[in-house]
Amino acid sequence: MKMRKNKIQLNFFDSNQEFQKFITETYHYVEKIFTKNSQSQSHSLEHTIRVANTCIDIAKRLGASFDILLTAALFHDVGRAEEEKTGENHADISSELAKEYLEKQEKHDMVTEVCDAIKSHRFSTKILPRFKEGKILKDADALDSLGVIGLYRVISYSAERNVDMGKTNLHFHEKLLVLPSLMHFKYSKKLAKKKCKILSTFSKGLEKTMHKSDFEKLLIRLEK
Repeated sequence: MKMRKNKIQLNFFDSNQEFQKFITETYHYVEKIFTKNSQSQSHSLEHTIRVANTCIDIAKRLGASFDILLTAALFHDVGRAEEEKTGENHADISSELAKEYLEKQEKHDMVTEVCDAIKSHRFSTKILPRFKEGKILKDADALDSLGVIGLYRVISYSAERNVDMGKTNLHFHEKLLVLPSLMHFKYSKKLAKKKCKILSTFSKGLEKTMHKSDFEKLLIRLEK
């Protein structure tokens, strides 16, 4: 991880080198969990990496604890596979896994803030983050649902669950296109509005496609 020294705020590590060793080991730990368990393309390791990158971008602009933020970002979706099996909220599962990992690493002081960020990252639960790092993670995760990547993810998610076009389009209006208004920071809100343009265009195209064709209208008339 290459970052200029004056851009890194660390609350629980004495040096950049110590932090880099920790976060590298943490990444490989999370990577193994995804490799073993995850079949999802919409909530993959690649999604986790993109969220971590966005967290770095926002944190550099707003200031935040990189150790808390990146640890939470890496762990935020590791419970997804278990949620698919049991129905339990993946944010709670991910938080518990992060807690166990941090305690094994003797980073007990990080547990409260990391777990708060993970538990509150899911917009559907409407849990408010207590710390800035949690707000950044929540915005970064939401931003990955928008734009070109977001379009790919929602299509992947719909295909994984056999969701039809109508319900997929409803998802755009009920959640995705609402996300800019839920952002915590002006910078992330600006990014979200820009990213929403492609989703809005795609949604309008879906709506036109879903209108009954001449053939379907003919069938309806013949069946009367």
